[in-house]
Amino acid sequence: MATDLNAEHFSIDPTSALVAEQFSHACDLLKAETRRQAEKITDLEEQAEDFETRIRSITETATQFKFLAALATGGGALSIIALIKVLITT
Repeated sequence: MATDLNAEHFSIDPTSALVAEQFSHACDLLKAETRRQAEKITDLEEQAEDFETRIRSITETATQFKFLAALATGGGALSIIALIKVLITT
């Protein structure tokens, strides 16, 4: 048996009805705020993942540049061959 707490089934004084309505409104506001905060957390998590991806990409590029610079400044036929090989494979 479900309980129905509508004012039409019970005699509720106007003050109690007002308090109940205010409480219901406050609950609705809290639910909306909770949803908004959950969406914000999701957005921040996505942003953090994007930053991690960018940092990894930049780190990889910097490592490749340092490697190529070291090969280029190392001199000798072996470093030139290695440099050409790296340029062809990337």
